[in-house]
Amino acid sequence: MTARTRGAPKSPRVRGAVSPTLTLPDRPIPTALLRRRLREAVVEDWDFSNGRIFGSMCTQPLPEAVTASRAFLTANLGNPGLCPGTARLEEEVVSMLLDLFHGPQFGAGGWVLSGGTEANLTALWMARNASHRNEVVLPESAHFSFVKALDLLQLEPKWVPLDAAGRSRPEEVRRAISSRTAAVVAVAGSTELGAVDPVREIGEIAADRGVPLHVDAAFGGFVLPWLPGAPGFDLGLTGVTSLTVDPHKMGLAPVPAGVLLVRHREMSGSISVASPYLSSPQTTGLLGTRASSAVAATYAALLSLGRQGYSAQAARTLRLTRKLLEGGRRWGLEPVVEPTVNIVAFHHPNPMGVQTWMLERGWDVSSIRTPSALRFVVMPHASDRSISGLLRYLGRALERFPASRRG
Repeated sequence: MTARTRGAPKSPRVRGAVSPTLTLPDRPIPTALLRRRLREAVVEDWDFSNGRIFGSMCTQPLPEAVTASRAFLTANLGNPGLCPGTARLEEEVVSMLLDLFHGPQFGAGGWVLSGGTEANLTALWMARNASHRNEVVLPESAHFSFVKALDLLQLEPKWVPLDAAGRSRPEEVRRAISSRTAAVVAVAGSTELGAVDPVREIGEIAADRGVPLHVDAAFGGFVLPWLPGAPGFDLGLTGVTSLTVDPHKMGLAPVPAGVLLVRHREMSGSISVASPYLSSPQTTGLLGTRASSAVAATYAALLSLGRQGYSAQAARTLRLTRKLLEGGRRWGLEPVVEPTVNIVAFHHPNPMGVQTWMLERGWDVSSIRTPSALRFVVMPHASDRSISGLLRYLGRALERFPASRRG
């Protein structure tokens, strides 16, 4: 396998491990040597361009977005007085996304952040501080970023069980809400199954109980608006007060780029702190230093694709998803749920065995523990050719690790 068709890393590495032999040099090393070391490192990483990555929710970014990101690398939006151009671009990004996700014409707001984890944490942070309550009602399908947020914010979870399609149960949400509930969470495009919660019903329940509803659409946000008959999920629905969407997933911006939108911009007042030595008297959010490159990249991606481009991308990835679904069924695999977005999970008794076998042959797939299943994310870097190749190798893997057909 050539360097540009990077496969599995040569050996597993322990995250956070430190080499005992590397020290900071006394003098600068030659530029040619530095560049060689960087080239050696980058070819160890997986590369989206070979079409063999089916376990990641990220993808090959648009060239225009990469160029825009590089142009703003030195700007720090955490000090907006020095970055008026970037601040203007952020306002335009937020305005475009509020329009796309049916936010109110006046009073709404948002920020370009580092990703869904920061956005979800910030949403719960605002809800906790504004309500002075300490419980969060959230589905069992919630992303692990919420587990981090609950720990950091010292919030107590009230987990809602899922229905047979992997969605939150509205009546269970109703029962879980109490006088201590700071927020309710719903998911639009769950990480494992791509399931979309019944946000409309949950929003009405939350509004009736006077509790904010945060929707995590980090993945589904740039897919669902262009799918005919897709369930509603955004700020246009009653009760939805905040929304997470990740441009660095199906938005085709480079990593890292996430967006948090809020129905009422004044919600941010509960997490603002004084910043007397910066160009603005108050700063809002978790990070002091903010990457202007994420703003520029998101702006470039949105304008480069537009509604037509994103619609065509959604249609293409869903067509490839159906091709994978049909191919898997021919191999005796049955989906856990019928896909709503471009994620397919197949029942399998030993998904880790298949995953490891595929990984060793240069194919990245993932697995789910509950239920036991193989998981595939069909991102824009996939193609008809790569889906066909994936199915060939999957068929070989299933000869060694047979599937149990479930009807």
